Amino acid sequence: MGINWKRPGNYFFLVPWIAFIPWYGMLITMLICWAAQGHPIYWFMDSEQFPVFISDIGATNLRPLFIACGGWQGLGYIITLCLELFQRNKCMMNPWFTKDERNLIISSIILGIIGELGLLFCTIFSTAKYHHVHISMLVIFIVFMFFSLVCLTTHYYLMGFHYTRLRRRNVDIDPMTTTEFSKSDGHWNKFLISAIFKTLWIVGAVVWAIAFATLQDDSKSAKFEWLLAFWLGVIFIIISIDFYLGSQWKTSKHFPYLNHYRSYYKFQQYKNKHAELYHISSNISSGSDSSTLTPGLYPNTPKALDSGMPYTP
Repeated sequence: MGINWKRPGNYFFLVPWIAFIPWYGMLITMLICWAAQGHPIYWFMDSEQFPVFISDIGATNLRPLFIACGGWQGLGYIITLCLELFQRNKCMMNPWFTKDERNLIISSIILGIIGELGLLFCTIFSTAKYHHVHISMLVIFIVFMFFSLVCLTTHYYLMGFHYTRLRRRNVDIDPMTTTEFSKSDGHWNKFLISAIFKTLWIVGAVVWAIAFATLQDDSKSAKFEWLLAFWLGVIFIIISIDFYLGSQWKTSKHFPYLNHYRSYYKFQQYKNKHAELYHISSNISSGSDSSTLTPGLYPNTPKALDSGMPYTP
């Protein structure tokens, strides 16, 4: 059985891939060049180790590649976050439920800019000539990227929480059986699942960053640095999936019924502009029962809720 891929609402989901693939290309190129040179220990290094640190290779004749790809990855990360802000603001993805979520994305962008500038300066100030500055910039990159991704992850947890509340608020009554639909419907949603994956990514990154910073054995420390560098690309893949799924929100089976927004300002603004999308018939299932329900015909449907009729939670 083939996989039924849905057409995306737009192609912004490709941008994260464009951002991180050159970063992977740089890492692989560095490893190949170092191996082709016979695994050398460079003149500015203090001891024998295997492998060497990324910055050690980046301080050689591959420094232009290190700067270019480090800067490209940083620019790609910021553009990716700005695209999330843009898409949610323009309702190309699920719009925000509250302004807290919007503010978290903005905070993530600001923190990300500082962190990625740290990485850029880390590549410019080579460890061979400016070792202390290089280490300081690396710390700035790690710390601010951590907080940037914490803000992004918290944003998704809030989106998942508010989506669940909105689904329960729009519980309908089957007109044929008067059986209330499951209030747990919508609890496991794409926002919450994405937030969990981001949390796992952050936990892995923190554990490996601590190992990288605290291990006295340079060889083991370098291995964790390389692991972290490749791990960075995974967060771009997660964001790409967010973009792909988020762009399809208007084709969701629940979309016509998510109609009783109250304080959810972006959803309400979108509904006010596109009210015709909400006044349609749709199939609603409750367990083994199925029927066709037209919003507004029954007392607890979303249209009735918006008109001020009594709501039974």
